[in-house]
Amino acid sequence: MKIWAFLFILTSYVNTAYAQELSETNKENIRLFIDCIKKQQKGKLAELVLYPLNRNYPLPPIRNKSEFVRRYPEVFDAAFTQLISKSNLSKDWATVGWRGIMFSNGALWLDEDGALRAVNYSSKIEETKRRARIEEIRDTLHISLKEFNQPILVFKTSKFLVRVDEMKDNTYRYASWKLPNKMSSKPDLIIQKGESFSDGTASEPNYRFQNKEFVYECSFNSMSEELPQYFVRIFKGKKEILFQKANLLY
Repeated sequence: MKIWAFLFILTSYVNTAYAQELSETNKENIRLFIDCIKKQQKGKLAELVLYPLNRNYPLPPIRNKSEFVRRYPEVFDAAFTQLISKSNLSKDWATVGWRGIMFSNGALWLDEDGALRAVNYSSKIEETKRRARIEEIRDTLHISLKEFNQPILVFKTSKFLVRVDEMKDNTYRYASWKLPNKMSSKPDLIIQKGESFSDGTASEPNYRFQNKEFVYECSFNSMSEELPQYFVRIFKGKKEILFQKANLLY
């Protein structure tokens, strides 16, 4: 399963059967957004974005208004602009519970107030840059890690650096280092044949790796206030022996 590791990933799991009819307020917000896209009012659109606006990993997120204006043509290329501009409110847009307003089966999301929260469309320009970025990253890795299909995440906790990559057989590989070691050095631990699974009402992706009696998990969270946004857990059997908050690098 291929996903974006920037938390609008929950889009990939939304069943359109849960879509609901738009309210008049929803329609007004959508019309405003479409009008800005049609007229390419980048500055006005920049005011309507919930930052950071994540891009397809490992592309860096758009962190502020000036970055949004600068990278606007990469995100909203001619094809996507036309798709939005010619969209039909009743056919192409819908509200999906707490997730907000969905366009074109999750290509784009607005929140209930009309703010742009996620763009899951990826232009040819972005994909070219993304492939180039992946090769740049590959060159910096230890020789034991250079073979992979695409990067999924790099977490940094208070003690560890953790990397997860998707392999060519659609399984996942876990590698970790004790800080301050870097990814150019030999990993302290490599676990192959990991799996992804979704959890919680947001159906957010998690990654699980079995190493003898130990299980390692890398998780995302955007809903629970009781948990950090990113975290790593280790279990021995059913007992949790480590829980660490993480930062998503890149």
